[in-house]
Amino acid sequence: MSKLLFIPFLFLIPSVDAQTNLQLSPGDTIRYTPKSKNPAWISVSSDHANLALAVFKDGEKIKDQDDSRGIKSVERFYYSPEKNGKYEFKIWAKSYVEKSKNITIGIQESKNTSALDGKLSTDRYLQDLKIFRSIREQANSGLYVYRSRKEIDSIYQWAEKETQKAQHIFDFYKIIVKLTVFEGSCHNFTDLPNHASYYLTQKNEYLPITLKNLDGRLLQNSAGTPIPLSAEIISINNISSKEMILRFSQYYYSDGFSEGYKEANGFEKGMLDKFYIEFGTHKNYTVSYRWNDKIQQITLPGISLEKAKKLQEDRHSLILNKKLNAEKYALTKDGENLYRLSVRGFDFAVGKEDPAYKKFSDFLDQMMITLEKEKIENLMIDLRGNTGGAGALYEKVFTYLTERPFRDSQYAYTKFNKIPLKEKLVITPFLLSNGVKDGQGVDTYLKQIYPKSVQEKFYWADDKNVLILPNEKTFKGQLYLLIDENVASAGSHLASLIKSYTNAIVIGRETVGGYYEHNGHLPLVYELPNTGIQTGFSIVHVIQDAQILPDQKRGSGIIPHIPVQQTDKEFLESTDPYLKKVDEILKTQ
Repeated sequence: MSKLLFIPFLFLIPSVDAQTNLQLSPGDTIRYTPKSKNPAWISVSSDHANLALAVFKDGEKIKDQDDSRGIKSVERFYYSPEKNGKYEFKIWAKSYVEKSKNITIGIQESKNTSALDGKLSTDRYLQDLKIFRSIREQANSGLYVYRSRKEIDSIYQWAEKETQKAQHIFDFYKIIVKLTVFEGSCHNFTDLPNHASYYLTQKNEYLPITLKNLDGRLLQNSAGTPIPLSAEIISINNISSKEMILRFSQYYYSDGFSEGYKEANGFEKGMLDKFYIEFGTHKNYTVSYRWNDKIQQITLPGISLEKAKKLQEDRHSLILNKKLNAEKYALTKDGENLYRLSVRGFDFAVGKEDPAYKKFSDFLDQMMITLEKEKIENLMIDLRGNTGGAGALYEKVFTYLTERPFRDSQYAYTKFNKIPLKEKLVITPFLLSNGVKDGQGVDTYLKQIYPKSVQEKFYWADDKNVLILPNEKTFKGQLYLLIDENVASAGSHLASLIKSYTNAIVIGRETVGGYYEHNGHLPLVYELPNTGIQTGFSIVHVIQDAQILPDQKRGSGIIPHIPVQQTDKEFLESTDPYLKKVDEILKTQ
């Protein structure tokens, strides 16, 4: 293995002005005061933990950072102090290898930095591929849900041939990602140990525009650039928009065979890493685009990575997103006889004992009082962007929408109740937040929750999958369910119940989360020893409490009754096509 990838950052940079080694215990936080009074790169790393950092100026937090996921990864921060400002860094272990106790953290300050070396021998890549497959086969209950053994064998035969050609960690990463996506679970992931930009140039060679996929067409998504906002991008450096969409979609995960999320989110989430993994960085970008029914072409110089980040943070499409996500949950009146319950995620409480759960329950009770008092007949349930969270929260919402008792699932199971391959296990923030500090703790938890073994499957205990009764007051009018391609996990689980057992008219786009089943409940993460690549999945296969519907094929997300497509005009004006669609329906009644 190339030592450049994992040795202290001191040896990766041409000039080091300061170097510090500190000891950190799991659960603790280190405070560090920069020594430099001038702009410098500050880099932190450890052989046994994935580190995160927060930057404070005059006691006020100005930035959180966790760019890299791997245990032996590096976190870099460009420190540019203002005169007379007092700066402090706080550093903690976001996750660590299963056997870790106290760890050594290396902190370096330097005037400049260079790209990480991502080259390993073919034998090391092949060894990691073998370990990757072993992890999936021993621990992943979703491996053969949508794929046959023959299909899995076939794609691994392909992977072995491709791995023998791999020259750089990017080459191997692309292979592992395709294996991960192929399984069909939105809770899957495979990540490089370091953010992709750490392997790339620091020169001005990054794309000077941003992109949005609008139903298979790429629109220019940045105001104030030489290419007009909403111009349709035909190609970049002779790479067609269709090719970009296809190659980006290979990095994103969905339950079953849903494609909408995969095709859209490369441009929302992947423009600072996936674009350059696939197409490299360039001094110039020749862009062909359509504007006013004419094909035009322009060559633009590349920009710095920091400017590219700023463009992505300020892209035009975020105007509507910020409006939608202003609050985690809210009740708004959108018409004379119409209210909308918006829930953008179920991650604001961890369970029924959390004070935030009680606050949410009180909010829902007050909602029912309002709806009854005003004799409201139409209620929208707006789940757009809801990527899930605590099951107790989605269950609570459904108790106000149904008169039918229900369960979280028909049944749920794992492949084991004792963790395999503990030496590769990563102790993640999720495990730590649940009081689990090592692999033995995971085993103890599993034996309590999944005690019953039937034909080599360990089933969820009956007392954990209890019958849930409707609330005393439930909404009895017409429901409208708003969904998009980002709805997943507990969000899509709620959507499947609403579509299955209420009168809801479902409006929007197919969800990334499955209608009938998904892998969820308990995520585990493993790290491949040579590359440091991390791969994760949820180990519990859940058969949801949803009835069979003619428009819901196995392997699909929740399919809308009425699809929504944003127009170019709606994109430019940042107007909400979903609310417009509901208004059209109400006017026809």
